[in-house]
Amino acid sequence: MKDSNTYIDLIIAACKKATEYIAELSEEDFRKQSIVQSAVIMQLQVIGEMAKKLDGKIKSEIDVPWNMIVGLRNIIAHDYFMLDLVAVWEIATKNVPELEEKLLAYLKSNGTSYIPPFDDTTPLMGE
Repeated sequence: MKDSNTYIDLIIAACKKATEYIAELSEEDFRKQSIVQSAVIMQLQVIGEMAKKLDGKIKSEIDVPWNMIVGLRNIIAHDYFMLDLVAVWEIATKNVPELEEKLLAYLKSNGTSYIPPFDDTTPLMGE
């Protein structure tokens, strides 16, 4: 079992990727680009998967809707074709940046900081 900071770092990395994938897009552009949709949805699935693995005590210390995050992961994994792209856009543009911000604040409050997974320092993963 990995330590919770590792899971948090992986969630932050997925947040960064999803945000970067849509950085220059309008909602209309996003809805026209299936490759970007798939990339963002994959990162949302990663976020949910890592959230499932986070210790309950840690989750209770970070005010985010963990059940909804894991629930979205389940929809992506099992009912992919039921996804609503409008909802995905809203999650990617509003909820994902908020999640990243709260996780970074949590790490800081615990005397640590985000460490890119796998020693990846590419612009996609870096600060």
